[in-house]
Amino acid sequence: MPLFTMYGHDNDLSFFKDRNDVKRCSSCGLLVAKWEEDLGVVSIPRRLRHDVSSSYDGVFVVSGRFRDVYERTGLTGLEFTPLTGDHFALRATHTVVFDSARRGTRFIKKCDACGQYESVAGAAPAFLVDGETIGELAFARTDLEFGSGDEKAPVFVCGARAAEALRGAKLKGMDLEKVEGT
Repeated sequence: MPLFTMYGHDNDLSFFKDRNDVKRCSSCGLLVAKWEEDLGVVSIPRRLRHDVSSSYDGVFVVSGRFRDVYERTGLTGLEFTPLTGDHFALRATHTVVFDSARRGTRFIKKCDACGQYESVAGAAPAFLVDGETIGELAFARTDLEFGSGDEKAPVFVCGARAAEALRGAKLKGMDLEKVEGT
């Protein structure tokens, strides 16, 4: 059963830049509780051009239209955090294990204080460990987050019927790519 990665186009937003109310490592400065921070305090100054997009710091943002398609087609595995306007931050409720050895992922500059890497490179094409499955209508996130600094984020993965439903809706700003070996 094929799986797909889902990516969103850049939306020129930043949720953590210049904020002094977020928790950071005192040694390296990386965010230590990124996905627990309050994203709703950041104002989105305009209507976004895309139904699926990503901020400079790795927050996946979707439109109300995306959420409507998700609910109408019976997709599963995502949570929607309200943002300003008709926008939502997206989080997956299920995690799959990324095969970093097979992909050749590089882990760069580990912080001894918080245990995070400054950079994790090598997300695409995506490889999942053998045996990882996702339902055909489901979404998940990778256990690893890729990128550098605040931009690190997981890769969203979905089943074939979920990808088909999203493609059929002609959502703007979304790219779907087949996961290698599925």
